[in-house]
Amino acid sequence: MTTEERPAARVWLWAKDAMLREALRILRNQADAEDAVGDAMERIVKNEAKFSSLSCNETVSLAVIYVRNTAINLYNANRRRPLPLEELPEDVDFSGSPEEETIAKDAEARLLALIEAMPPAYRDPLLLKVKYEMDIGEIAAVLGIRNGTVRTRLSRARSWLMKHERRSGE
Repeated sequence: MTTEERPAARVWLWAKDAMLREALRILRNQADAEDAVGDAMERIVKNEAKFSSLSCNETVSLAVIYVRNTAINLYNANRRRPLPLEELPEDVDFSGSPEEETIAKDAEARLLALIEAMPPAYRDPLLLKVKYEMDIGEIAAVLGIRNGTVRTRLSRARSWLMKHERRSGE
C-alpha cells in the first residue's frame, strides 16, 4: 500500500482544511487549532481502519468529528488552567485597604478552621485537589479508591463546607 492509498493520508488530503476550520471555530486561536488538528490526526492514524471504506464526504465528516471532540477537550483544558503569573498585567494592584485585608484574613482563618474540622474522608481528597493540584485519577491512586468515589467525596466536601460556613457566619 502506497502512502496515497493509506486511509490516514486520504483523510489528510481530503479533510485538513475542514478540520482546521472546525478547530479554529471552537478554539479561536491558530496555534491551538493546529495542535487540535495534529492530535486528531494522531487518533485517526491509530484508528485508520475506520476510514478505509469511506467515501470522500464520509471521510471528511468523520475527521471533523474527531477534530471537534479534540478541540473541545483542549478548550476545556485551557479554561481550567490558571493564568501563569508571568502573563498577569504588571500594573495590577493586589493590595487592598486594611479593612479588606483584615476581612480576607478572617475569611481565610475561618476556612482553614472548617477544613481542619472536616471529616478526613472529605478533607483528604479536597486538600489533594486544591493544595497539591492533583487530578481525580491521581487522588484516587494516592487514596486507593475509585475515581467515582473521589468525585463523590469532593462534592460532599464542598457541600459540607457550604453548610458549615453558613452556620459559622450566623
